[in-house]
Amino acid sequence: MRSTIKLFLALQPRAWVEIVGLVGLMLLVTATYVGQGLLIADLLSRVFSSNEIDGLLAPLATIGVLQLARIVLIVAKDSWAPRVSARVKEAVRERLTLKLMEIGPGQAQRMRTGDLQSTLVDYVEPLDPLVGRFVPTVVASVMGSCLASVYVVAVDPAVGLVVLACALLAPLSKAAGERWIKERGNRWMVSYRGMYAESLDAVQGMATLKAFNASGRRGRELAARGEAFCRDSIRLMVAWCGTSSIGALMVPIGTTAAVGLGAWHAATGSVSVAGLFTILMLSRETFRPMHELESAYHAAYQAIPAGRAVADVLRIEPHVQDTATTAPALRQTPPGLEFRDLRFCYPTRRAPALDGFSLVVAPGERVAIVGRSGAGKSTVLGLLMRYFDADAGSIRIDGRDIREFPLAGLRSLVGVVAQDTYLFHGTVRENLLLARPDATDEEIRRAVAAAQAVDFISRLPQGFETVVGERGLKLSGGERQRIAIARALLKDAPVLVLDEPTSSIDAANEAEITQALGDLTRGRTTVVIAHRLSTVRDADRIVVMDSGRVVELGSHPDLLARKGFYAELVATQTGTPA
Repeated sequence: MRSTIKLFLALQPRAWVEIVGLVGLMLLVTATYVGQGLLIADLLSRVFSSNEIDGLLAPLATIGVLQLARIVLIVAKDSWAPRVSARVKEAVRERLTLKLMEIGPGQAQRMRTGDLQSTLVDYVEPLDPLVGRFVPTVVASVMGSCLASVYVVAVDPAVGLVVLACALLAPLSKAAGERWIKERGNRWMVSYRGMYAESLDAVQGMATLKAFNASGRRGRELAARGEAFCRDSIRLMVAWCGTSSIGALMVPIGTTAAVGLGAWHAATGSVSVAGLFTILMLSRETFRPMHELESAYHAAYQAIPAGRAVADVLRIEPHVQDTATTAPALRQTPPGLEFRDLRFCYPTRRAPALDGFSLVVAPGERVAIVGRSGAGKSTVLGLLMRYFDADAGSIRIDGRDIREFPLAGLRSLVGVVAQDTYLFHGTVRENLLLARPDATDEEIRRAVAAAQAVDFISRLPQGFETVVGERGLKLSGGERQRIAIARALLKDAPVLVLDEPTSSIDAANEAEITQALGDLTRGRTTVVIAHRLSTVRDADRIVVMDSGRVVELGSHPDLLARKGFYAELVATQTGTPA
């Protein structure tokens, strides 16, 4: 757990200083209790030894001042601690977001959406009691108990050592039970993640569940997961309470031992009456920080497994390393592309997705890649964008290996229009400006006009300021696709990749989309990945893939004349014999 806390605090270096300040405030609070205990012991000693009350007013006034000072210190501590936690949580959330951007879609897509969402949202919030309360309390309670027990040792060494030993056994018992708690906490976290992810799946796939009358079955499965989560929560609580109870027992045991031993020493004359009162008062103040530690420990019991889960994400090493610092200048625009003997296998599969894929695309050429599902077409795009790196082989832009480009520089050279156009919950304008935040209104209008999107945008309730909804669900598939084309035009990248650009478009919209794509590809080096062969007929060359390899290469008429793999694909789609 120490390494996890250090990781969080390293993200906000100022937090170390602020936690030291919180520890200082807590020690001052302990000092007021110790001072109050010493004054009360002195008062009791005077009362029992004399009937005069003239000298009691000054100690009583001092006790009042200490109590007022303690109130001020506690208010300052309680108002300061949440601010420290808030700054650390802000830094953790920012670093988590950067980490997800760093690992990229190739790595992030292998994780469940529910797992990532619960980590980003639910697991960061419990860090509040961990950072702002538990961490400074651990330090302050141990130091406060040790400092208070020093005075008891000075009065009666035997009693002081007993008090100190029992005070330190309380946090040590928690450290001894950490492994037990960690095991239960990890189970609780896995159970929570699973329940969260399955619930999110059920919400997102509600229409499918209803269509197949599977909502009842999925509901029972979620109920079973809920029961399992409940059991894991109870097991974690039992482990936590069991460990806490052992530590809590040290307080009454230590207090009883100190009082009994001190009374015996007073009866034998080895300790004065004043010393006995001092032992009674300070023994209580020695264990007071342990009570505060127990309270802070209980408040942070969910934060500890949550913190480990967040730390696990922060420690993920990206598979793609961004080592380049400056992007080499392009010698010609648009540049050429070269794929050299690419080999790549997904970690979750045995068969390679690409196995010796090679292709040269001349500057300004339009090349189409076709093949059956699983042939490796989309993997070519993922490697070009460096969502993941090839196991062997290389990709070159303008004769330079793409690893020589910084990731941001590389991706600025490539515009992508995907089959599943993702629009964010925002306005049409905001989604267009993702490509170029500094684009002017005139540039936006030109891109929209070239994408054949002017008419439908003008019919929207607020035009460019219309909110498109989550994933753009307020728009049709053709409308989303035209916004994606306008966004690619606005980016004005010299290399263009069209990944199944018309696969989700109906025949009525396909002609307009195809025309917009023709305007988009003009003057750019273009790679078209397609299932629908009607979109690749006009390509300069067509590459046919199967099992991660290039099996045929040529123009549409040439490939049909060969009556090979491509001709079979055409025959399958058109119903015409090959």
